[in-house]
Amino acid sequence: MTLQQRLDRMYELRQRGYNCTQSLILCFPDLTGLDEETAARLTSGLGSGVGGLGEICGVANGIALVVGSQFSADPADKAAAAKVTRELCTQFTAQTGGRINCRDLKHKEGIRPCNELIALGIEILHNKYCGDE
Repeated sequence: MTLQQRLDRMYELRQRGYNCTQSLILCFPDLTGLDEETAARLTSGLGSGVGGLGEICGVANGIALVVGSQFSADPADKAAAAKVTRELCTQFTAQTGGRINCRDLKHKEGIRPCNELIALGIEILHNKYCGDE
């Protein structure tokens, strides 16, 4: 799947009402191995900063989930998964003024539309795992 195909899919998912995490993770079935229903169900509570609390942005949560899907279930892989998640989330926050919480990203100053943030997360993940597909 190309980056543009992933972005087109994200916009279609957003129009259907999916939250930020759902709209990101559903663009990477080739990496996660999850079918659409399972992925959508597992991520349904992560919208608006985890259950609407304004905490960690759904894009960052989605990045962590996709990264985690690239490692084994062996607890010995936790540190490696955390390292990659940290690296990719650092790339994300470098583009968001250091912000990672939904409430901060939606604050009056420097507000960024969700679709723009999701697109950023998709690009970061695609560049990491898919290259020039």
